[in-house]
Amino acid sequence: MDEQKREITQAVGNRIRYFRRMQSISQEDLALRAGLNPAYFGQVERGLKCPTIDTLYRIAKALDVSLPELLRLDTPDGYATDRGQRVNELLARVPPDKLDQVLKTIEDIVDLF
Repeated sequence: MDEQKREITQAVGNRIRYFRRMQSISQEDLALRAGLNPAYFGQVERGLKCPTIDTLYRIAKALDVSLPELLRLDTPDGYATDRGQRVNELLARVPPDKLDQVLKTIEDIVDLF
């Protein structure tokens, strides 16, 4: 895979992971919703496999996002540059059982200012 294709494939995988984590869906559950083999889906999300448009459409539909939104790659890593969006992206990576602890920590930090 050439370098540009590898970068795009990785960015698409990052976007898929972002939307999946925002919805607290496991890789396996999303793969099954999209009618994909879970092992293959994991490779797509990690940027190791380059999915077809049909596969991307099925993933977008399973995530309940539009295909253009899934493919919005306006920064090198595929994430929006808006600070609020970045905070949401980071919070989406926090395990649900740890979210209250992280939010409390953020509140404590903000109170320092």
